[in-house]
Amino acid sequence: MFEVQYEDQKGVKKDVWQTSWGLSTRSIGAMIMVHSDNMGLVLPPRVAQVQVVIIPILKKGDDMEALSKNAQEVYDKLKKAGVKVVLDDRENYNPGFKFNHWELKGTPIRLELGKKDFEKQEMRCCKRHNGEKFQLKTDTLDQRIPEMLEEIHHEMFNKALKAR
Repeated sequence: MFEVQYEDQKGVKKDVWQTSWGLSTRSIGAMIMVHSDNMGLVLPPRVAQVQVVIIPILKKGDDMEALSKNAQEVYDKLKKAGVKVVLDDRENYNPGFKFNHWELKGTPIRLELGKKDFEKQEMRCCKRHNGEKFQLKTDTLDQRIPEMLEEIHHEMFNKALKAR
């Protein structure tokens, strides 16, 4: 842009590689300040590295194999639908720790699968940006989750626009 050049060892003039991080880091900071809350980061679905996290709620006496298999099926279904999804099946952490972990990271949607949900073929859904919780049927997740991600994006955009 400013025709900055240098002379290499052979005496040939070459252009320098220039870059500016001003816009990108400032825009990320602005996004964090506009959307985040006292519980941590809140990310719009289009920029979130993880859009959906699935957390199986495993208790002693439950059919852990069936719950884990169902959670994996939901993961596969969402992955196939193009959703950036993670199955958090870590056994060394309790569900509350996992909920907090993913809230702090700003993950837009959390899906919880417990024994009762499994029996009803449902999952508990929690939206990060507004805390709304409700039940979703597992057979429609691959259509409903991408729709919800778009809805969340527009809700967050409209809230920021109104605040501006």
